[in-house]
Amino acid sequence: MKKRFANSVNEEVFDYNQIRVDEKFFKGYACMLTFKEVKNPWFVENAGEKYCILDKDYKWFEIYPDDEKYAITVMFDENENIIEWYFDMVKSIGVEKDVPYIEDLYLDLIIRPDGKQIVLDADELLDALNENKITKEDYNMAYETMKKVIEKYGNKVESLRNLTNFLYRMF
Repeated sequence: MKKRFANSVNEEVFDYNQIRVDEKFFKGYACMLTFKEVKNPWFVENAGEKYCILDKDYKWFEIYPDDEKYAITVMFDENENIIEWYFDMVKSIGVEKDVPYIEDLYLDLIIRPDGKQIVLDADELLDALNENKITKEDYNMAYETMKKVIEKYGNKVESLRNLTNFLYRMF
C-alpha cells in the first residue's frame, strides 16, 4: 500500500499551505500546492484526450475529509480553471508531523468539469490484491468507496464546485 503525504510531489518546487476546517459543511484538511518550478510538465491521456495536469503556476488543491475513505485533488491550470477532480480511494487518512497523508488503495476516479468520469488503476488494485499488498476487504472497500463517490458527486459537478469554492476561499 502506498503512503502519500500532502506536501510531497516528486522533485517539483512548490509553495505549500494547509488548514484544518471544522465547519458544518466540511470537516477535515485542505492543502494548497502552488507549483513554482516544474522540470517537465505532466501530461496525461484519459479517454482519448491528452491534457496537462501540472506545469508552472498550476495549483493542486488537496482535500482530506474526516471519516471518509477518499481524498480529492482538484487540479487547476495557471488561470485557476479546474482541470479535474482526482479521487484517491484510501484505506485511511491520517496526520503525521502535522501533515495529512493517505494510505492509497490504488483505485482512482477522475471527474472532469464537463461531468465525464474516468476510472483509473483498477488493474493496480487487482495486482495489489494478488500480491497480498492489500486484503480482500481493502479491495472491496475501494470499490464500495468509489460507488459512494459516484453516487455523491458523479452527476453533481456543481456540488464539487461548491465544495471546492467553499474551501478554496479559505486560502
